Amino acid sequence: MNILVVDDEYYIVKNIIENTDWCALGIEKQFPAYSARQAKQILEGPDDIDILLTDIEMPRESGLELVSWMNENGFSPTVLVLTGHQRFDYAQTALNLHIFSYILKPVDPENLKEELTRAVRNAQETKLLEKERFAVEEQLAQQEKAPADLVTAIKECVKRNLSSPDLNRNMIADEIHINMDYMSHQFHKKAGISLSNYIIEERMHEAKKLLVTTDYSLQQISDKTGFSNISYFHRQFKKLSGVTPQQYRTDHR
Repeated sequence: MNILVVDDEYYIVKNIIENTDWCALGIEKQFPAYSARQAKQILEGPDDIDILLTDIEMPRESGLELVSWMNENGFSPTVLVLTGHQRFDYAQTALNLHIFSYILKPVDPENLKEELTRAVRNAQETKLLEKERFAVEEQLAQQEKAPADLVTAIKECVKRNLSSPDLNRNMIADEIHINMDYMSHQFHKKAGISLSNYIIEERMHEAKKLLVTTDYSLQQISDKTGFSNISYFHRQFKKLSGVTPQQYRTDHR
């Protein structure tokens, strides 16, 4: 959690940064700025700013103009503003800019601590909501993949994990980050075969290739094609091919 403190008066910034228990607030970095221009440079820098504490009345560009610029440029820290005057027009503008808190000068340390505590909580909640929104958007984007691309991704996943006895639709859905039922439906619709049958066919195809082109034992071929044990491999092979693995090897060599 990072904070940017902006005020054209050097000692106000210095006092706030040096006399606030940032560790207790959970704020790791504190960035000082003495104008809106300096604040913009920090906001555009490599560090994310989670909380902005800015004076309103500054020369050249006010704190409210700074906040307006942030909103226009996609920066969205929790904003607290400082002012030495209780003016309705400031309060109204602050409200329109969705400013979190409005603090009067001279700054009371206890009041500032309370407002910062609230701001930290708000920033944390905002981050959490953004993560949840991103996760939902990512899931929707995955589910809206073109079916052909999805089928390709599934087939590549099957190929990569063919030797794993745990290869199933659960495993594939986890690996490509997509809803399992949606994935199975789209694969069946586009490929014309159920995903479970496709996995079995690919295992049998690989087993036949190894039987003909290698001297691997039946146990080795069973392991390399993801069958849980050699007896199951033998039964499945004979069921689907009509002959035993050894007979297939003899007939096709």
